[in-house]
Amino acid sequence: MKDFKQKDILYVFSTGRKINEFYQACGEGFLPKALSVGEFFSSIVFTPFLKKIPPNIRNIFLLNVISQAQNLSNAFVFRNNFLAYLESGSFLFDFFDELNAFNIDFAQIPQKDTYGDYSEHLQTLFEIYEKYCDKLKKFGFYDVLKEGEYKILKEYFNEISRIEFHLDGFLKIQEENILEEISQWVPIYFHIQTDRYNVGHFERLLKRKEKNSSGAIYALEADFSYKIDFSDFKILEKKKLADVAKVEIFSFSSRMNQCALVLERANEWLQAGIDPKKIAVIVPDEGFVKYLKLLDTNNNLNFAMGEVFEKSNYIKSLKKELESLKNNNSEIDAKQMPTNSLRQLEILCERLLKNNKDKKIAQAIHDEIMFSYKQIEREISNFSNADLLELYLQDFSKKRIDNIGGGKISVIGVLESRGLKFERAVIVDFNEAFIPSLKDSDMFLNTAIRKSLNIPTLLDRQNLQKHYYLQILRNTDKIDIAFVENDNAIPSKMLDEINIFYNVKNGDQCFRLFPFAQKKSYLQEEFIAKIPDNFIFSSSSFSMLLSCRRKFYFYYLMKLYPKEISSGALEIGSRLHGLLRETYAKYKNGLIDIKTLRQDFETLAKTAHFNSKKDQLDFEIAVSKMDSFWKKEKSRLEAGAIVLECEKEFYTQIEGFNFKGRIDRIDQAFDKIILIDYKKKKDDVDNEKKIEETADFQFPIYVYGAKSLGYTKDIVAYFYDLANGGFLKEETLELKLDILLEKLKKLKGPINFETTRNKSLCQNCDFSNLCGI
Repeated sequence: MKDFKQKDILYVFSTGRKINEFYQACGEGFLPKALSVGEFFSSIVFTPFLKKIPPNIRNIFLLNVISQAQNLSNAFVFRNNFLAYLESGSFLFDFFDELNAFNIDFAQIPQKDTYGDYSEHLQTLFEIYEKYCDKLKKFGFYDVLKEGEYKILKEYFNEISRIEFHLDGFLKIQEENILEEISQWVPIYFHIQTDRYNVGHFERLLKRKEKNSSGAIYALEADFSYKIDFSDFKILEKKKLADVAKVEIFSFSSRMNQCALVLERANEWLQAGIDPKKIAVIVPDEGFVKYLKLLDTNNNLNFAMGEVFEKSNYIKSLKKELESLKNNNSEIDAKQMPTNSLRQLEILCERLLKNNKDKKIAQAIHDEIMFSYKQIEREISNFSNADLLELYLQDFSKKRIDNIGGGKISVIGVLESRGLKFERAVIVDFNEAFIPSLKDSDMFLNTAIRKSLNIPTLLDRQNLQKHYYLQILRNTDKIDIAFVENDNAIPSKMLDEINIFYNVKNGDQCFRLFPFAQKKSYLQEEFIAKIPDNFIFSSSSFSMLLSCRRKFYFYYLMKLYPKEISSGALEIGSRLHGLLRETYAKYKNGLIDIKTLRQDFETLAKTAHFNSKKDQLDFEIAVSKMDSFWKKEKSRLEAGAIVLECEKEFYTQIEGFNFKGRIDRIDQAFDKIILIDYKKKKDDVDNEKKIEETADFQFPIYVYGAKSLGYTKDIVAYFYDLANGGFLKEETLELKLDILLEKLKKLKGPINFETTRNKSLCQNCDFSNLCGI
């Protein structure tokens, strides 16, 4: 039994799950004190006379700083789009928080050595952050801990004999400094596991301790567990780590197919009597959970990340009201900015909550959000009703509730698995796209600067994630790994690095969501039809016909349109094309001053905005990288080239077939008409056989289009790279013109719309199931 005069040992672990595992191993009696790392630092460190700002309020402060400072919003990636503002908060806070965690001042960042793409934004970031901090002080909040402003609650350690600190990640400089001070009052013993991915971090910590200590410093080796006295880094215990557990690896052709492995293993292990608490399904990307929720018909899985209210009637009703506000169809005017907008939101929410079946949980979330808003009511008094509702919806969507009706086996992210031991586990999505994954905040400072400032580099962050996965492999008796392998996905290189990428099995053959050899009686063997006389080809539809006749048939003749997935790259390219057309429209058929032309283009570019902060930044970078293009334009126009048309639409007939299209640009140089296509790479097709096999006949179609517009002179075609100013001639144009006519002749009359011979095109085709592939 515990002596009440005896001081307590404080145990610190990475996660709450690890604390639960620790308590279960303690048996009966009084349990020792244990905290997570986050709880530890938040409990013993504080900023006097200030209160911690709620996460959603910090975003509001940032929004107001940006929206109220026009010179800042014009200089950076924010525009007058409220949703874009909301999305951009985490983008900036990740960067600001990292600098604070490592005690870095903006003035320490060597501006000239930053990535050229982002250096011009750093001063703007600094100004935004200064104004944000001023707003915090005005309301009596503090955000993250800052060196010199926080204090450590020394009295907390009066009843602590020592701290057993189990570290499963990296320490930030600020955390090291806090522990340094605490170690003067009570002993701190570090428990760490080293491997090839994290030993370098502790070597850096070791060197830092070496500067502040006259005692002996001991070198660390990879693949050992250590107990270390933090005060002098003396090694108290050292044990060799176990080898990687028994691993089976499976490749699948699609993400959803991995669910078959998860569900079969869950049934198998539960029937074998394995304790469900010792089983885990680990998902590197939370997006995978939607497949498991859909297919877990036996309800074996419990989703540790919780549930959201996205599909509740309450959220649907709020979204409907928001749409009405934006379309000015609501009883409340979306444009007005009344001082009682918060009260109007409260009345609306209370009315809709009355009929919500999850009223008790939703009401608790609502009350928490409204309480935070009322603390800063004057900050949101100028928000329109639409903007305030949009803010409320985003804050509500971030709240999670426990998966109360879930099964026995936990589905968790890699961070929740830190330090835990399992008997069985499955890791899905073990792909290069997810292991490791990165944050947008990593983009602003390059590796050289990060090293000079003692901030983790891109490689450090990748290695930390890999360390977590290697820890899972060592702490699990038997583990299954699944990855997707197709034209768009490859397995993570980590499998090779730790030498377990061997004997990979075909997961599609070993595990199935549906029975093998399922006959699709509805599948037709042949699709015979004639292209309608009134059908109008575009270059893309013609390319689809040549690539796969069956896909063309489903899409254009049967009009089976799959759900479109937005592409940031396509949207950026389309926006650049439109801006160039708008700019050149003022100067067609005349002498152009290239300096004025460029200024007009860049002025227009500043008005463009994107819903995605990443697309907004990529667009601004694309604009900033057009120096070579403008230099090339200057030399071409000075040599006599004349811009005739931009984004010019045409309708024409070729061999009796209708075609339409839009030519990016038509120039005239001396006695030739030049067709220009922006941001295209020159084909590597150099002989008739390869051209016969290609599906790209865009320029030949454009030649006929130009003739239909009245351009009868010699026509040539060029690819124009907006990024590097490359101006490359399409050398195979004449040959492609001849082959185009031959291909069109073969399309007259009934056609067998057969599947493509190039089956690699089927991997990500929306119609592969209809084809039986």
